[in-house]
Amino acid sequence: MPLIKLNRINRGGAIFVNSDQVLYMEVESKTTTIHMASGLLFSVEESLDSIVKQIEILEADRIKSGIQESGLVAKPSDFSPPP
Repeated sequence: MPLIKLNRINRGGAIFVNSDQVLYMEVESKTTTIHMASGLLFSVEESLDSIVKQIEILEADRIKSGIQESGLVAKPSDFSPPP
């Protein structure tokens, strides 16, 4: 459930959106409309691709961190190649 920072259109300012609450997104001419739970709608300046990339990066980092903290794999700094 990463929070993503988006910019509302017409100088509405920055908002932080919980990606778990996003139902779907639609693209209009120069804006992306985000439909969220509870009937909330936000029109933002970011493209659909950039929003998806933000979510993917945050989710991948969260999963990577969880795996490293679990001890299932060595952290990159603990890795030493075999002789």
